[in-house]
Amino acid sequence: MSVRLRYTVLVFVLFLGLGIGFGSAALPPVQITIESSSPYYLPASATVSPGAPIQWDNPTASYHTVTHDGCEAEGPCAFDSGSVAPNGSFALPGLPPGRYPYHCTLHPIMRGVLTVVDPAPLPSST
Repeated sequence: MSVRLRYTVLVFVLFLGLGIGFGSAALPPVQITIESSSPYYLPASATVSPGAPIQWDNPTASYHTVTHDGCEAEGPCAFDSGSVAPNGSFALPGLPPGRYPYHCTLHPIMRGVLTVVDPAPLPSST
């Protein structure tokens, strides 16, 4: 076995041992914080990639929800956290591309928007 091939095999084995896959690396969650004052969801508008996990953290002393507007309108309901307790959180494994306005059903003034977009294609070298 050549030195180059041995090195390639060693790197591959190390990546597998560390849980790193090729093309299937886990995306870190997008963090959104629930606030007691405006803008209430921080960031109020977040843009993520399809399949990226999203997590809302509630460090406030009150219960809140993270409810997609479609759950109370004519559209499909993409997500509804139910009550998120103080110091609790709500997580989604990811969403398909689209625009997802959401709110707190307990405090309707609290609103946010999640936009899921495909990443821009890389420029072609042809």
